[in-house]
Amino acid sequence: MEFGGIEFFFIFLVISIFIGIVAVLGGVGGAVVFTPLMMGFTPINSFVIRATGLLVAMAGSLIAARPFLNRGLANIKLLLVAGVPYAVFAVIGALLAGYLEETAGDTGDAIIRLALGVLMLGIAGLILFAGKRVEYPEVTKVDGITERLALATSYYEESLRKVVSYKIARAPVGIVLFCFVGFISGLFGLGAGWAMVPTLNLVMLAPLKVAAASSKVLIGIGDTAAVWPYMMDGAIFALFAVPCVLGMVIGTVIGAKIMLRVKVGFVRWLVILLMCGAGVKSVMDGITGLT
Repeated sequence: MEFGGIEFFFIFLVISIFIGIVAVLGGVGGAVVFTPLMMGFTPINSFVIRATGLLVAMAGSLIAARPFLNRGLANIKLLLVAGVPYAVFAVIGALLAGYLEETAGDTGDAIIRLALGVLMLGIAGLILFAGKRVEYPEVTKVDGITERLALATSYYEESLRKVVSYKIARAPVGIVLFCFVGFISGLFGLGAGWAMVPTLNLVMLAPLKVAAASSKVLIGIGDTAAVWPYMMDGAIFALFAVPCVLGMVIGTVIGAKIMLRVKVGFVRWLVILLMCGAGVKSVMDGITGLT
């Protein structure tokens, strides 16, 4: 069955609204659900999907960035320290994606699908078995480099009705991890909140709310840079990108309201099952493409 432009637009608008709702209720970024599902279950070129995935992640991040920055939840100095390596390596990942698309053809696409499938299964496992996140980590020691970066600051915590002061630790380790996270984000077209929040909270010992807020802003910084190589290679297809980005924004708003009324445990399991299904499908497609 063939679809016209209007039908195509509304089909992907509805699909993206659904993905946006599920992503919010499942506690993950929209792109980390959008990209594998679109690659696993649609015939659209994977390069176009990954480019659109970065746009989806960027749009959600930019919407959330302003209130987080205004309220002081996002640590500006921490954003600079983490944002530079993340953005640089996100661009490197995007450039590698373009190189594989141009030089490796179907083999490169199969490699990407196989690697993305393995990554999706790993993320599903991370969501399922993630270590305990600490709301207010205790920092007993700060290394010299982190101390010189002066990342310690404070914010007003409304739930406690007081100002919370906190320190950041292990900045060198965090910078290395953000290089890897940025590369993965640019190569596969994923938002990286699934990796950023644990890095900021469990490795660098930022309070959980600070980690979540800073992560959301960082995605906008890194993915805004990473999407340019895709754009230069002509991977942004407006008829696909516009309804997907619009749908994800609408779905995110709806999901945030639904979250107040439903138990999200079921949706979390739904996200895990969807990602496992998409991961297995991508692995199978990758293996088929390589044989």
